[in-house]
Amino acid sequence: MLASGLCALALLGCSSDNNSGQNSDGGTGAAGGEAGSGGQGVAGSTTGTGGGRTTGGNGGRTTGGSGGQTTGGSGATASGGGNGNGSGGANAADAGGSAGRGGRTGAGGIPQSGGATGSGGATQTGGASGTGGAGGASSNGWLHTSGNKILLTTGGTDTQWVGRGVNIDDIYMCGYNSMLTESTPDKTLESVVSGLMSAWKPNFVRTSLAMATNSVTSSFLTNPSKYKDPMVAVINAIGANPGVYVLVTLRSDASMIGQDETDGDPEATGIPSDSTTTPDKAKFPSGTDPVYQALVDTFANSSFVMFGLTNEPGGKKLSNATISAAMDHAVATIRAEEDKLGTPHHIVSVQGQGWTSDISFYGSKPLARDNVVYEVHGYPPSTDSYTYSNIPVIIGEYGTLSGDGSAFFADVDSKNLSSLAFDFEPFSDCAPDLLTVNHSATQLQPTAWGNTVKAYLLSHAK
Repeated sequence: MLASGLCALALLGCSSDNNSGQNSDGGTGAAGGEAGSGGQGVAGSTTGTGGGRTTGGNGGRTTGGSGGQTTGGSGATASGGGNGNGSGGANAADAGGSAGRGGRTGAGGIPQSGGATGSGGATQTGGASGTGGAGGASSNGWLHTSGNKILLTTGGTDTQWVGRGVNIDDIYMCGYNSMLTESTPDKTLESVVSGLMSAWKPNFVRTSLAMATNSVTSSFLTNPSKYKDPMVAVINAIGANPGVYVLVTLRSDASMIGQDETDGDPEATGIPSDSTTTPDKAKFPSGTDPVYQALVDTFANSSFVMFGLTNEPGGKKLSNATISAAMDHAVATIRAEEDKLGTPHHIVSVQGQGWTSDISFYGSKPLARDNVVYEVHGYPPSTDSYTYSNIPVIIGEYGTLSGDGSAFFADVDSKNLSSLAFDFEPFSDCAPDLLTVNHSATQLQPTAWGNTVKAYLLSHAK
């Protein structure tokens, strides 16, 4: 999900107007238009891909796909009142497009061998599949991939694992804490996590490290008490719940490149750089590599952690080859660090084209790396965007489902696909909101959308 580098009204007293949100090229209003990058929408239908999003103004998101909707939402008001609304948002039902989202201010074991390389089957789109590295057998409690499945090793036996859960924000709290002035944001988020686990019972949570999203930026490499330490505490608090896995996504970092500068706020559309593509040789001589290495070092023996490389790389401005090459390099960096430490290979999630609504190029040519999964976002995601016979897919963000969502839930369940609803945030509007924005870490009140997702999660609770 995209978001602008907006300020939280409670902290900065900025205006709640959203005058710069614009529709992305992914779609316009009732006419439909293009769906992200993966197909054309038709009036009155869902988009081909679920569409992408860009940001504008004070946290407004412009949703691509067929019938994009611009929404505002600039965080909590100084008095604790409601969030500002963006202008010009067409209802998703008018063209079947995805709803806009009103935005974050930002936003020991034995090393695996990697397994044999499989030839794959035919992709859903009919093209011949490439060769992708299959994950080797895991240590107890670790996840690995085989074909298009994610497997969990327990007592030497592998069973298929399916994650169902939600997205939560980092200590910036979707912009509410954009200046990092909260004294104990980790404790606040741990209270939110406690309520999520006890009442909603997910087994999968995605948290996005939005270190270059807000006016006050952070780093995972320096001044650990400012950002790293509290976020590690929150991630470990999630993982302390038995059977729960955490997708730790590098949403934004100052070392990233390739942002979509045209379709809105670029903060969450970067791709990782390396020593040859770094935006600043003095500051980041090895590009983003040290950030991934630090994440591995921090969670080396955490079987509950997966790594997400980016959020929505390049928006829709980068070629498939550019995205794939950056993802491959980042995975290789992670694997080298894991092998150096002698730890198992974590699941790594890579993202695709068109605000990661299109991963079809990976279906044709998967990365030749072990334990890689391919991440789709959609509002709502189209069936063909996440249905592949030869690569493992997770739905990293979804929302604005048709009707009561039962058709979508039945489909992903039939395919044993992991999915993460957007967004579990009580402090700021990061629509589609699963919670009422009431600025409370303990009084977690579901919205109508939240009740839909909560019921789904509870139906699978163990």
